[in-house]
Amino acid sequence: MSLSKPVNPMRNYAVGSVITALILLSPVVAFLMVIAAEMLIDLLVVGETSAVCAVAAGSIGLVLARKFWRRAAVVHQAEPEWVSGETSIAAAPM
Repeated sequence: MSLSKPVNPMRNYAVGSVITALILLSPVVAFLMVIAAEMLIDLLVVGETSAVCAVAAGSIGLVLARKFWRRAAVVHQAEPEWVSGETSIAAAPM
């Protein structure tokens, strides 16, 4: 006899469809990234930009991205708070 709740079949279908969509769309995303890289390379060639300039612009962008898109820092509690033995919710009167 199993006491666990039965799994909702709609949840299984939703998870399966999301995984399937990600698998089917990943080549499309990769193709779009390749097209964007080619466009950027063509833009650099047409603008007669040297490789040094492109690397410098990329490194400045990386530094700015790391500076402004940081994760929130974990805040640690300074001192532990001692809780008394009394409960905060009163028992129902009998």
